Amino acid sequence: MLGIKRSLFFIGCWLLTIQAFSQAPPIGNWRVHHSYTAALQVVQGDKIYTATKEAIFSDNNTGGFEYFNKLTGLSEASIATIEWDRETAQLVVAYTNNNIDVIKGGLVKNIYDLVRTSNIKTINSIYCDKGMAYVSTNIGVVVINVSKYEIKESWILGPNGSSIEVFSITKDSNFWYTATSTGIYKSPLSNTNLADAKSWTIFYGAGMLAPIKKISSAPTGLIIEKNDSLLLIQPNSTTTLFYKTSEQIKTWQFNEQKITIGTTNVLTKRAFIYHSAIDNPNLLVFEQAGILNHPSTCMFSNGSIWIGDSASGLFKLDPTNKTFTSIVPNGPAGQITSALEATSTAIIAASNTTPGIFILENGKWLNQKQNGLDTLTGVQSITTNNYDNSVWLTTAQKGVAQWHNNKLQIFNPQNSSLKGAANNTCFTSGVAGDTKGNSWVSNLGTTISLHVKQPDGKWTGFTNPFGVTDAGALAIDEASQIWCTTKNANGLLVYHPGNSLTSSADDKWKQYKAGAGLGNLPSNQVNCIAKDKNGFIWIGTDKGIGIIQCAENIFTPAGCDALLPVVQQDRFAGLLFKDENVQTIAVDGADRKWIGTKNGVWLISATGEKVIYRFSSSNSPLLGNDISKISVDPLTGEVFIATNNGLCSFRSTATEPVSTQEKVLVFPNPVPPGYSGSIAIRGLTNNALVKITNLYGALVYQTRALGGQAIWDGKNTNGVKVASGIYLIICRDDSGVEKIATKITIVQGR
Repeated sequence: MLGIKRSLFFIGCWLLTIQAFSQAPPIGNWRVHHSYTAALQVVQGDKIYTATKEAIFSDNNTGGFEYFNKLTGLSEASIATIEWDRETAQLVVAYTNNNIDVIKGGLVKNIYDLVRTSNIKTINSIYCDKGMAYVSTNIGVVVINVSKYEIKESWILGPNGSSIEVFSITKDSNFWYTATSTGIYKSPLSNTNLADAKSWTIFYGAGMLAPIKKISSAPTGLIIEKNDSLLLIQPNSTTTLFYKTSEQIKTWQFNEQKITIGTTNVLTKRAFIYHSAIDNPNLLVFEQAGILNHPSTCMFSNGSIWIGDSASGLFKLDPTNKTFTSIVPNGPAGQITSALEATSTAIIAASNTTPGIFILENGKWLNQKQNGLDTLTGVQSITTNNYDNSVWLTTAQKGVAQWHNNKLQIFNPQNSSLKGAANNTCFTSGVAGDTKGNSWVSNLGTTISLHVKQPDGKWTGFTNPFGVTDAGALAIDEASQIWCTTKNANGLLVYHPGNSLTSSADDKWKQYKAGAGLGNLPSNQVNCIAKDKNGFIWIGTDKGIGIIQCAENIFTPAGCDALLPVVQQDRFAGLLFKDENVQTIAVDGADRKWIGTKNGVWLISATGEKVIYRFSSSNSPLLGNDISKISVDPLTGEVFIATNNGLCSFRSTATEPVSTQEKVLVFPNPVPPGYSGSIAIRGLTNNALVKITNLYGALVYQTRALGGQAIWDGKNTNGVKVASGIYLIICRDDSGVEKIATKITIVQGR
């Protein structure tokens, strides 16, 4: 009975601790936050598999999903196409960089050979048959033995060994068929030298101006997609299987003796699904406004029609009662690029293509489109105004939006000082809030590049004297000066409003550019800015980083040029990210800088003199190397990274410090048997001294907080794992006062 009580106590404490840490992963671990609303392809295997451009999921028939992504073993996060091989019961995955994975159960085998082939630029489709994967590429067909996980041969179909792009391949009982850029070719199955171009002869479409991009074998002939028609090619006749005026074929599939077609009408923009047996001219027609918008893949299986939509995700359609059932895993509703903001209560994001905002709370994404958010598209950036906890979103066309108390208000040239373009659009780029409750917005396409909305609702615009019309991201320093990037290599603008926002008499402007005496930026192409905890302004350009360390002096006679710091890595030192395209900078709780470039992510020390982490898609679960935005959760230290292949996050070691150490939390606590990760002690003052002792006061370990969090590996000062028991966490703040902040329990079996 004692054992049962102890287990219940342990489980209860564990659950409470997890809730307190908002389901963030353990320190040093990653999470992925894929969007599943853009279905790329659906295939039938031992279950239904659905691919997006970033990941794969399957329905486990129990209300849950099985996920396949970089965290579960996939090699990449940029899927081109997938296909199932019945012979070996394996899923073949091809990526946009030509890498190949083969999945069986939970195991992933990688075939890297095609990445090394510089002539292959595109993988168009895969056809599997008897343990072989026939990969259609821009230069021909590559045959892969998926039992041995090796390339068997390549088929080059053009005359005299020249390359012809192959889009699709299939076979019937007598011939192989390939759909190419110059028509359909065929070769007998009995031919043992298909790698020889002379083995292939033109079958259909010689001299056609448009390529035939998809073919499929049927019992009565070959189905081909030609323009916006489906044709059945038979030995003595050609029959039109499908054609609808003004409708474009977006996807089609022939399987289980049924043909399923997805179209969109170019005039009405309506989307349709058609379905019938191949020999039945009476097509069933299905439509579902608001759900079926852009069909991208479809398939008939076991009496149901599976439909992938590039905007709405996966649906299961019952042809009998015409009901659509959404099967979409939780995730953000669109691709996240630069619109990303991590706060202490939630992660707020948006897409520049999908309307609404996406909020991550307690491990789940909530996609908000109510109260006017469904009209909000083209979002460029997000920030929260701490004065009233409102959320501000800049857009490419509609001006700037304020989301407050579950209500949306959009500001544009009709109700603010913002300026629009000739086509009635209003492009806003950056937004930032100051300590007085003012919200500052940058406006493109006009020299009135900065605008402010005061707490009383009054708007005022400010004209820069340099003729700059491409204002970008914003930051506000300790002196209430507004720093503004430019999008087209016009350097960096700084504006001081003086003592009055309504008078321009005491306004001051400065333009930073590359070159000594001009500001000393690394480059005029300024991509991002960030203010650190010392008030220094970090400037990211396409040629590295510059730092303004005397912002308070920029309008004095002495001025203040940017410094180009030197970073030490291993035994080498050089200018900080020289010639690296720095696209985003974020500051964590320990004043360290997270740097996002086109070549991955760095974490550097507070002064920039040391590289702490270097993440790329090849050495970590980072989804892609092209980084558009980084934002750090101040409460947990989780670092959210928007890449060209989706959003992921890494639980780092630093959090924002607190003013008083009243609520110190430890995770995990109790430390479970077998746990070998880091133990986080959170809720500390900046750089607090943390001592871990036994119940008798003997020192076990001592460390300093990174921002508001200290890390312990569960070992004593000699590097030996501590014994089971209860330990005290003693913290000392800047005043020198020590107190027992909390206790931690180490459970046997470590």
